[in-house]
Amino acid sequence: MSGAVSVVNSRRVRKGAERDFVRWASRINAVASRFPGYLGSDLQPPDHIHPDEWVTVYRFGSVDELDSWLSSPKRADLLEEVEALLDGPVREQVIVEPVQADTPVTVVMSQHVPPERADEFAAAHDRVLGQLAEFPGFLRSELVSPVDGVTDDHVIIFAFDSREHLDRWLGSDERRAWLRQIAPLISGDRTMNLVGGFAGWFPTTNSRPVAKWKQGIAVLLALFPTALVLTVLREALLPDLPLVPSVLISNVLGVALLTWVMMPWVTKLLGPWLQR
Repeated sequence: MSGAVSVVNSRRVRKGAERDFVRWASRINAVASRFPGYLGSDLQPPDHIHPDEWVTVYRFGSVDELDSWLSSPKRADLLEEVEALLDGPVREQVIVEPVQADTPVTVVMSQHVPPERADEFAAAHDRVLGQLAEFPGFLRSELVSPVDGVTDDHVIIFAFDSREHLDRWLGSDERRAWLRQIAPLISGDRTMNLVGGFAGWFPTTNSRPVAKWKQGIAVLLALFPTALVLTVLREALLPDLPLVPSVLISNVLGVALLTWVMMPWVTKLLGPWLQR
């Protein structure tokens, strides 16, 4: 099995503990980044895809490298520390990607399918591909069967060229009808998570995508001054603003500045190095 492997953690955070949880997430990510095979991570606040849940995605180069992180004493200590901030148990998924794919936005749907219904589920996936072909921005879909010793779930990976096109599919009548068709084939809950990247900020030239580590450096160069300026302005202008609207306003302004101001400037400045 080639390609990366990801672990997706979904947590409900106690009301009022969001800021402490974000700080904890930053610390555990720093620890994970020092382990062999670490490719990156993504912290996703609650949204319409996973309401009331904070989702963390960690990506490693292989199953063995991921296992080294998952079984480490350092991770165990940090998980014990965060329990006081959580409301309920943690849901964890391990997803093995069959290929490396540089796609702007990906949604991962995971569900347990009884072995006797596996062929029907695969046929249902084939049917939905015909519908997806009609949707703007659809890039690919892959059905990943259970992997012994890693996961018992059937995983479907949907990739689109933009968040706008993905959201159109997620809210479509065709998708709702398809979910009703596969519901009898699934045992237990169905889990869906968004695994995004920075690809929309890095155009591909000569069919060569920008290396992930270079993307990370470029985003950091744009993100740090943006976040610093927004934090200083917010604390000066709205010092008593509650946490949730404070984070929302900062994120909206930050994404807008990164997308239309900072990232175009940074990618132009670093263009020759990014494509080298």
